[in-house]
Amino acid sequence: MCRRDITKSWRPVEAFLSLTAVVLSAIFLITVPGCKKSEKKTFVVGYVNPNPEERNGAQGFLRNMPKFGYVEGQNVTYMRCETKDKKIIENALREMVAKKADLIFTMTTPATVMARRITEGTNIPVLFVMYDAVGSGTVETLIKHRGNITGVQLSGSTPKALEWLLAIRPGARHIFVPVCFDTGAAELSLTALKQTAAKLGIKLTISEVATVDELHVSLSSMPKDIDAIFMIHSWLVGCNAKAVLAQAARRKIPVASAGHVHFDDGVVISYGPRDDSTGYQTARLADRILHGVPAVDLPVETSDFFLGINLKTARSMSFEIPADVLQQADFIVRE
Repeated sequence: MCRRDITKSWRPVEAFLSLTAVVLSAIFLITVPGCKKSEKKTFVVGYVNPNPEERNGAQGFLRNMPKFGYVEGQNVTYMRCETKDKKIIENALREMVAKKADLIFTMTTPATVMARRITEGTNIPVLFVMYDAVGSGTVETLIKHRGNITGVQLSGSTPKALEWLLAIRPGARHIFVPVCFDTGAAELSLTALKQTAAKLGIKLTISEVATVDELHVSLSSMPKDIDAIFMIHSWLVGCNAKAVLAQAARRKIPVASAGHVHFDDGVVISYGPRDDSTGYQTARLADRILHGVPAVDLPVETSDFFLGINLKTARSMSFEIPADVLQQADFIVRE
């Protein structure tokens, strides 16, 4: 006897019932209040740069945010504050708090300290770039710290930068250091330079300037026996690096840097953080914070340091860079 396959005969009915269920579910989701398709979140990020004339450091953060999917005008809005005026910065930070920004990014120690104070008692995280987070007292340690704050610190490259300068200019005994104490980083990095120079038997002539005009006068009146110029973390001097390099070219002496001025700006040798690399580090931390990781759970990072050499500048001054130094360089400008 042939038996009919009951399972197969009911399949069209089952298909019809399943399709009906899908349609009814869709109608329910559309018509019932609150059952809407989830929308992609748009983030609000505060951005504080107290040195607007220095474009690379802070801009490194903005340039790298799209690499983590944050595109301005699409899913992120920046509340920008770029000024030296402390009162304007304070008001801007208060506005960021009032508008419940998802994150506040700060450059320099003073801006970070102010942001930490103003955001205290809120859930708004602060992400910083500063010279020395521990030495300034902003955080207790790099690993564990109080407050909804983290970031990247830049300290550590100055002693090695001086050693690299002596590697390419072994006879150097007298070094000129122009400096403007426009940020805590200038004083801290100068202290590190003094300590290293004392150990190596190097004489430093430190010229403090407060304006661009004073910098020009200082450079034109350098002692005659200066063997090299060293640039530390100083915003005014760094933003006017062309003046430093021009005077060095006239004297045919190398310029070394441990700050924001690099080999690709014309400095013969630089060892320190690269703005784009630091920007990538901070953007990566921002991405983790915006995805829900508390800033307090993220250790403060130290920026990566890079050795860069400008052979073009060195050759224009008629001196050679040792081969063993070239072999260790991360970046070389040849032409």
